[in-house]
Amino acid sequence: MLFEDKSLEIIRETIRKERAEAEYQKETANEMLLDFYANNQLNAEYLADYGFENGEGSTDLPMMSINLTEKIINKISLAYKYPPERYISDSEGEEVSEWFQFNNRFTLGYKYAERYKNLLGKVLHKVDFDAQRKKWFSSVKTVYEAHFLEDGSGLYPYAYSYPYTIDTKSTISSNDVWWLFWSDEFVFRYLPGTDKVEFLDFAPTGDNPFKAMPLVEMRNKFPVEQYECLGAFDLVRANQNINIALNNLNTMIYFQAHDQIVIEGAQPSDVKRIRLGSADPLVSPGDVNFKLLGFNPKITESIDAIRFNIEAIGYVYNLKIGWSLDGNAASGFSLLVQNIDLSEAREDDIELMRIHETDMYRVLLNMQDYYKRFGMLDPAEPKLPQGDIVTDFTESLQLPINQAEDIQRKQFELDNNITTVVDLIQEDNPDMTEEEAEEKYLRNKKLNGTLSSAEVIRQELENEGVVIESNE
Repeated sequence: MLFEDKSLEIIRETIRKERAEAEYQKETANEMLLDFYANNQLNAEYLADYGFENGEGSTDLPMMSINLTEKIINKISLAYKYPPERYISDSEGEEVSEWFQFNNRFTLGYKYAERYKNLLGKVLHKVDFDAQRKKWFSSVKTVYEAHFLEDGSGLYPYAYSYPYTIDTKSTISSNDVWWLFWSDEFVFRYLPGTDKVEFLDFAPTGDNPFKAMPLVEMRNKFPVEQYECLGAFDLVRANQNINIALNNLNTMIYFQAHDQIVIEGAQPSDVKRIRLGSADPLVSPGDVNFKLLGFNPKITESIDAIRFNIEAIGYVYNLKIGWSLDGNAASGFSLLVQNIDLSEAREDDIELMRIHETDMYRVLLNMQDYYKRFGMLDPAEPKLPQGDIVTDFTESLQLPINQAEDIQRKQFELDNNITTVVDLIQEDNPDMTEEEAEEKYLRNKKLNGTLSSAEVIRQELENEGVVIESNE
C-alpha cells in the first residue's frame, strides 16, 4: 500500500471522543441532580442565565427555592419504606431477621440506595465490613463506571470502578483521582489516563478474596437494548423552573405591589421637600400634579402557573398535589383510589428489588465466609445461614385513614376472627413481641376491671410458677 490507511484509527478516535463527551455530559447532569436533591439549588450555574447573577438576583431580595426534588424522590421511594421480612426458603428465617436487626446500619442503606436510584437512575449499593468494630455497613456510590466484555450484550457489566481516593482540591473527573476496580475475579486501583496500577493490602496479587464484587447495582429500570437509564431530569428541570418563577414573583411583588408615584410639573429640587406618608399632609409646591402609573402585576396568574407546574410534575410521578388547608381527613378508600398509580409503580420496583436482594445476599455470604475463615467475626453475633433468601415486602401501601374508619375496620376483623386484640396491639406497636403484647392486654384488662374469673385464676397460678398448657 502506497499510503497508510488510517481510516480505522480515525473512526476509533472519533468514537473515543464521543464517548468522552457523553461521559462528561452524564457527570455534569448527575451533579445537577445531586445538587438539587441536596438543596444546593441556588448555585450560579442554575440561575445566572435567567437574570439572577451569582445566586443573589438583580435586587437585594433574598433568593427563594423549594426542594421539590427531595420531597418527591423520598415520596415515591416506597419499596423500603417499611422493612421487609427476610427468610431462607424452607426455614423460619429467624437467623436472617436477627442478622438484619442487629446490623441496622447496613439495613438502613437499602432505603437510601433506593432514593438515590430513583434520583440518578442507577447506583452502586456497596457492602462494607468494619474489622475493628466487627460491624457490617452499606454505602451508596453515585459516581462509577461500568465495564463490559467485548463479546457480551453490553447490558450486564462484568466489573465496576469508582473513585477510590479523592483530592479535595480536584473534581471527580480529574486525572489525579485513583479509581478502584472490582470484578468477581480481580480488585486493584488505577489512575485514569495512565498505566499506573496498584494492588491493595488485602489483595496483594490482585485476586478478589471475596470471589464476588462487594457491590450490587440498583436500577430503576430493567436493561432493554441499552444499559444506561436516565435519572429524574424532568423533576429537576421542573424544580429549576419553579424556583425561577418564585423569584420572579417575589421581584414583581417587591417592585410593583405599592405602584409607582409620578410627579408632573416639579423640579428635581422640589422632590426632596415633598414628604409622603399617612401621618404627613401632602403639600404641593406650586402647579404640581401627582399620579400613579397604575401597575397591574400578574400575581394571581403567576401563582396559578407555579401551581400548575407543581401539579404537572406531581402527576408524572404518580402524586396528587393537594392545596386544601382544611382539616378533614380523606377516607382510606379515596386515598387508595388516588394513589393507585403510585401503588402499581411500587409493585414494579419491588420486582427489581427482589433481584437486588438475591444478588446482595450472595455477596454477603461470600464476604461472611472470607471474614469467618480469618476469625474476624464476633462468635456471639448473628450469622447469615446458607440458602436462597426470600424477601417479603409489605403487600400494599399503608395509607393513613381517618379514626372512625380505622375503628370500623378493626371491629370487623375482631368480629369475624380475622385478627385478635393482641395482633392489633402489635400492629400499633411493631417493636413489641407477641408475649409483650399479650402481657399488655391482660394488664390493661386488670386495670380496667374486666378480667374474667378464669383469667384471674390463670394469672395467679402463673405468678406462682405453675405452667398451664393451652388446649388450642
